[in-house]
Amino acid sequence: MQAKRNGDISFWYADIGGVPAPRPPLPGDIEADVAIVGAGYTGLWTAYYLKKARPSLRIALIEREFAGFGASGRNGGWLSGGFTWSREKYLKTSTRQGVSAMQAAMVGCVDEVIRVAAAEGIDADIRRVDNLTVATNP
Repeated sequence: MQAKRNGDISFWYADIGGVPAPRPPLPGDIEADVAIVGAGYTGLWTAYYLKKARPSLRIALIEREFAGFGASGRNGGWLSGGFTWSREKYLKTSTRQGVSAMQAAMVGCVDEVIRVAAAEGIDADIRRVDNLTVATNP
């Protein structure tokens, strides 16, 4: 399967020949300790860390389409801890310490994703590279 246009499916699914066959729907009511709606990055990482913290948790990860269907699966394929937004905007509703903590967490995410991929044996084609930002006008 090839993505016919940007946004059809992710590069990763196109690269492996398309999305996996759909699983059957839930057979009916289920019981879970935690239900997570959405299998994008936020839902998947939440389920991962909850299960690591408490392996006995019964987690239901519910997705209408398939894991990585939404914006998470159709991003540009980069992993960046860069903070390109206006700090002043965030300072209006937070503190300098809060904005600095958010930026530090974003930078730490890069190392964490690389660590988890290595620990779980996930070949995600991660390549650590440098970044150069250039101003083209004042």
